[in-house]
Amino acid sequence: MDSGSPAKQYLKIGEVSRLTSLNSSVLRFWETEFEMLRPLKSRTGQRLYSKRDLEIVLRIKRLLYVEKLTIAGAKSRISAPTREEMEQTERESSADRKLRVLEEVRKELINFRDSL
Repeated sequence: MDSGSPAKQYLKIGEVSRLTSLNSSVLRFWETEFEMLRPLKSRTGQRLYSKRDLEIVLRIKRLLYVEKLTIAGAKSRISAPTREEMEQTERESSADRKLRVLEEVRKELINFRDSL
């Protein structure tokens, strides 16, 4: 997942759009094409994307824009992840954990400095 993503539980479509550099219309279209991408909707109808939804969006984006697959190709690939994709996800998760630890250490250091 993108290391610049906020630590919120749910993101609105505009936030996901900014994080992924994708238009909101593209995200809405992908919801119709990829059945695993189903963000929650608030009482007002606002789409609420979970971390898992964001990871799916990033994966679809990589398949379509980096690997240059068609929608059909991306659908088949996303339903059966390859070992390389699983390893990359694991590396990204590891990087996210390291970033979180560094952010916690930074906060503790700031708190310590402020208490002096």
